[in-house]
Amino acid sequence: MQFEIIVYSRPQEASRYSYLRKNVILLLTVVLLLLALPMFSVPRVAGSTSFGSPQALELTPGSSTYPSSLQARDGTLWVTWQQYYETGVYMTYSTSHGWSVIQTLPTGNTFVISPALGQLRNSSIILLWSSNQTGRWNLFYKLYSNGAWRNSVQLTSGTSFDDFFPHAAVSTNSTVYVFWERYVSSTSASIYYKTLKGDSWSGDVQLSSSNVDVTPTSLATFDGKIWIAWSRQNSGNYNVIYRNYNGITWSPETTLTTNNYDIDPGLVQDRNGTIWIFYSRQVQLSTGTNAVYEQKLFYKYTYDGSTWAADTQLTTYGDVNTPLDDLSPSVVQGFDKTLWIFYSTDYPFASEYDVYYIKSSAITPVHNVVITTIQSGPYAFQKNFATVLVQITNLGDYFETIQLTITATNLTTYTIASSVTETIPLGSTTMTTVTFTFSWSTTSIPLGRYVVTVSYPRLTGQSLLASGGDQLQFKVLTILPPFKTGGCHNHRDCPV
Repeated sequence: MQFEIIVYSRPQEASRYSYLRKNVILLLTVVLLLLALPMFSVPRVAGSTSFGSPQALELTPGSSTYPSSLQARDGTLWVTWQQYYETGVYMTYSTSHGWSVIQTLPTGNTFVISPALGQLRNSSIILLWSSNQTGRWNLFYKLYSNGAWRNSVQLTSGTSFDDFFPHAAVSTNSTVYVFWERYVSSTSASIYYKTLKGDSWSGDVQLSSSNVDVTPTSLATFDGKIWIAWSRQNSGNYNVIYRNYNGITWSPETTLTTNNYDIDPGLVQDRNGTIWIFYSRQVQLSTGTNAVYEQKLFYKYTYDGSTWAADTQLTTYGDVNTPLDDLSPSVVQGFDKTLWIFYSTDYPFASEYDVYYIKSSAITPVHNVVITTIQSGPYAFQKNFATVLVQITNLGDYFETIQLTITATNLTTYTIASSVTETIPLGSTTMTTVTFTFSWSTTSIPLGRYVVTVSYPRLTGQSLLASGGDQLQFKVLTILPPFKTGGCHNHRDCPV
């Protein structure tokens, strides 16, 4: 019996995976292109990355499917997945203690499928899942902060559809995007999303309108964009589609793979800026009436966000007598400088699915300094000083010197700081964050709302996509009339 979730949620999935049959032990170490390491002044290339052998995360009774992973900012690695029919479980990893025991997700009920993890800019972890509490599958979530889980909140509701496979991405301006698959029937499924800004959720927004669009994955990149990819049914096959959002408009849909059965994509941006997408592809092992197939992991990557490398196969074990399937890759850039690819597979015994992972070689050496936070106001009084705090994080492998420029823009652009030299040390771990404070005299600055922008020139040797973190904006800093004792005490007393 495989992918028991399908019995409950998506009838079409039973036929979607019906060809998968198994039974053998086979292990091959997958070695990809090994190129010469680049000189330090040249951006590192993904073609020099190799991948290791599959390692078991868990080997427990009952199928383990749809893993979701998160590299938390405190260094802890989280992995959650759907255990057997509808129970969500998770494990954590730390360098000091290794992997934890398997723990049941604190969802408050057992009807839990396709759990997913994300992290907000305030470091709270968000857990999302789909649950059937009313006869329909809806999305729920809860937050984890300061060592405790908060209350569960229902995120979607409806009586004529089911919501599955949530995935979260958090932009550089702290907006939380949650994408998911809305299933109406075997011939009607679309990608939806909603956003969290502050404490307010938006309504449900339909992003795709094809007949069958399923299993979304999302990514927030260094340049502030949000990427979304999913699998689209097309004449018996599935194609991988993606779009991205620059904060104003969505890009057109781009078809990334064609003429194959490609499902369950997973996006990640590595520490050098390269964007990778992993997915499960059907591979034909024999022809004829009783043709044999299996699902294997493949990947592509892009250095510039538009030109993609060729499809490359990652997993290769299994043969015509004992086909083995690898599904639902979830990928993170680890603090150990490697990519971790978690996936569901019936390797090596072909009896039931377990969660395995593959690690890449270290993504190093790289130059990557990211402006991670701008804090100011949000109000300041005219004829006084506004304070701007800037946090810079060194994600790379070198001690860096940058030239910071800070501006405030309304109808006119004003310079807060110009080409200020700052040094960003390399920490003992994989990243170091430094905070700088700047004062802006507002004596002659007109009243109004200003967008504060912090930027620095691209570093020598920094890749194009990594340099997307070289600029960040704060919206908005409002300049109010001068403070008057006994009169204007706060922004409500001093309207602009």
